[in-house]
Amino acid sequence: MTGEAEKEGRFDLLLVDDEEPPGEPDGSCLVYRAARWLCESPKLAVPLLSAYSKAAGHSVRTICFPLLPWREDEFRRLLSAAPKVVAVTTVAIFSPRYLARLTGMVRKLSPASLIVLGGHGAQDSREVRALGDVYISNHGEQALAELVSRVKAGLPPGKFPGAISRDGRVVIEGSYRYESFPKVLFPDWSAASTAAWRYPLEASRGCKFNCAYCGFPARAGQTYREVAGIIGEMTAVFREQGIRRFEFMDSSLTADTEFMSRLCAALRSTGIRFNWKCFARPDAFDRAPGLADEMAAAGCTRIFMGIESVHDPILSLMRRGMDRACIERGLDRVFKAGIQVHGNFIMGFPGETPATIKETARFVAARHFKSAYMCVFMMSEAMRAMAAAEPERYFHLAGTPVRGWRHDGMDFAEAARLTRRAVWKINLSRLWFVAFSPPSNVPDPVSSR
Repeated sequence: MTGEAEKEGRFDLLLVDDEEPPGEPDGSCLVYRAARWLCESPKLAVPLLSAYSKAAGHSVRTICFPLLPWREDEFRRLLSAAPKVVAVTTVAIFSPRYLARLTGMVRKLSPASLIVLGGHGAQDSREVRALGDVYISNHGEQALAELVSRVKAGLPPGKFPGAISRDGRVVIEGSYRYESFPKVLFPDWSAASTAAWRYPLEASRGCKFNCAYCGFPARAGQTYREVAGIIGEMTAVFREQGIRRFEFMDSSLTADTEFMSRLCAALRSTGIRFNWKCFARPDAFDRAPGLADEMAAAGCTRIFMGIESVHDPILSLMRRGMDRACIERGLDRVFKAGIQVHGNFIMGFPGETPATIKETARFVAARHFKSAYMCVFMMSEAMRAMAAAEPERYFHLAGTPVRGWRHDGMDFAEAARLTRRAVWKINLSRLWFVAFSPPSNVPDPVSSR
């Protein structure tokens, strides 16, 4: 936007990045939220949305954690400019009550603004989606930029190509991977607000795997960026901001081991000692025995390892494509390479019993995990449908998503109780806190595929 509009402080798009504190849907935990705002790595969504919208010629403003008391005046000032579109990422907002505080301010102070929602919270909850005017699914950078163009031209959102109406709201499908991207742009980090010294980035989108429990819409297919583009992004951030610590956000960075070898070689060739962590599965290190050493030499210091189970029958039902022997070989190679491992486990999947949970606890306690999440199984609609089609195979799994399930071995409540006991025993055996279980009253983090 140019001319008189810019002089008057008006702009096209306000991007809002916020998250609800655990167990505090009213947002009252100020110390926690202030620490997140200052120190946590920024989320990738808003910088990417900003980059693509600016490239499309739109004037963009951003605000992070707008409901913090010392940020509300800035939020009100931005809304007083009546932006055409206010887009809110719900990557870390799952509570309709919390989001309603934010959207309520938009409705009151800038009633003409179109409220657009995207992210996991809106994806998983009709109540969250109902608080916006438009929901963009999947990766929405290009879809949002095109939507803003149409709104500026006076066209209604419902006329957007491919838009549908659902529950009284307009739904627009974004991209699963990089299907419609003529060019992958670097994130606009001027849109982030943090003092953190570790930045997120993507080397790929989608997920090669198709695990039974997973609700990730872009599974069973993974598209990688060019290695040169990834290295270019990392070196640009290093030159401009002195950042050399990164976190790859890919669902499973190591799914293509040949790509990983090229990436590690390119990282070493820069002469910069990058420090990075990523999501991975243990079978990659079983398939490629030297991969862990290559990654360590290229600066990998920690891996979030999607293990999920160590019981072969359960692994088979999960469609993990690996067995316990494969897991143990892969983990051993990573440990020997000196890379710290955070293990992720799903407790309570069909086939789980009190005995298998005890064995998982023994498995964790006997190995040098830096940390481990013991996440209670969350049943998706797709998982319930699979179980209804083959009840014997899935141990008569039934009930309501996501926590109202039961099967022959246990129900959600018992799985949560046994998981807490397993966490307690692991930590007691190690004499310090290694294992954790996310609170059962808030959504679990998305597992690495």
